[in-house]
Amino acid sequence: MKFHFLIFWLFSILGQKALAQANIPTAGNKQQETGNDFPDFDQTLLLETKSDTTANVSFGDLDSDGHLDILLVKGRHWPIIDRVLLGDGAGGIRKSYSLGEIADRSYTGGLADFNGDGFLDIAISNDTPDRKLIYLNDGKGNFTIGSEFGRPEWPTRNLSIADINKDGLPDLILANRGKSPTSNYICLNQGKGKFNSSPIAFASYPATTITPADFNKDGFVDLVVPHRDGGQSYLYPGSPDMDFSDAHRIPFGPADASIRAAAVADFNGDSLPDIVTIDEFKRVNLYFGQNNTQFSAGISLADSHSAPYALAIADLNRDGKMDVFVGHKQAQSKVFYNDGTGLHFKTISFGDSKGDVYGFAIADFNEDGIPDIAAARSEATNVLYFGHVKSKTK
Repeated sequence: MKFHFLIFWLFSILGQKALAQANIPTAGNKQQETGNDFPDFDQTLLLETKSDTTANVSFGDLDSDGHLDILLVKGRHWPIIDRVLLGDGAGGIRKSYSLGEIADRSYTGGLADFNGDGFLDIAISNDTPDRKLIYLNDGKGNFTIGSEFGRPEWPTRNLSIADINKDGLPDLILANRGKSPTSNYICLNQGKGKFNSSPIAFASYPATTITPADFNKDGFVDLVVPHRDGGQSYLYPGSPDMDFSDAHRIPFGPADASIRAAAVADFNGDSLPDIVTIDEFKRVNLYFGQNNTQFSAGISLADSHSAPYALAIADLNRDGKMDVFVGHKQAQSKVFYNDGTGLHFKTISFGDSKGDVYGFAIADFNEDGIPDIAAARSEATNVLYFGHVKSKTK
């Protein structure tokens, strides 16, 4: 079963696997020399001619030609039709078209082979009152609605993908942000791209992202659920019965968190997963995993005046250490290059200050051996930043 997890939320268990799935060379890949060379992102490609409320972006080979394509997920609180952009393998767009005919309030387009035919399908998470939809791929980048998941009345924000019940099928984890008491949900894949009508409720507080990872290395997927609206965030350990009970949850971060997104990787090289978060008020913070599956106090990566809206991780300069990307509201985006300790980061800004960055995708779109960054923006045009290394450390 081929999974393609979103780089914005990771969606691998650890970062190196995510990079491999996104066709980004890692420290073990000889396509490019590793070292401390920091790419610049001065060369850009506008992905559309007009701005709207785009919420997210994903890379994946949607037409099975061996080159990466782009999915732009649009709407948020306003109905817009999502778009597919087919790449030519050299950094250009050879064709673009609407994903379907439905304008809806979308947040995430999760890519995975949901029906087992070997092609990447798309799960679209929609806010209330829109249906949450599975688009099935014919292998040539043509999509038709195959099924629904969850319930239209859920105030769903982003989704993530993982095999929760270990049956080899990609399941969906939905983050819901409601004004009244709400729950987040797991929708199990029943095969052929169909999802169960009895989703599993857990974590009864508002969230906008949920990150799957195996923290205790027991083979079961654990779920990082950041609190979005002024409360305590928790890690929910996985188990054979898929209980995700409040009785076993593990706190991390402050008791009054307003976290938009979290990502998981080993940032300090101790082989334990850590959590990095972007908080509306507390900005960017890193929480180190401990041997007892607890977490350290937060270490601030940035305490800027710019509100962080988007988060991604990748080893951008190929030194074997995971770096952090943050998009902002009406401010330049930033890369935090990790020295391997998780305590010291070199910060480099890129892009302009137009609009609000809501999502990133990171992969080698033009196939030159250097990762590129796609940014989904609200109230500004969506843009692709091509990575370029001016010099190499010998």
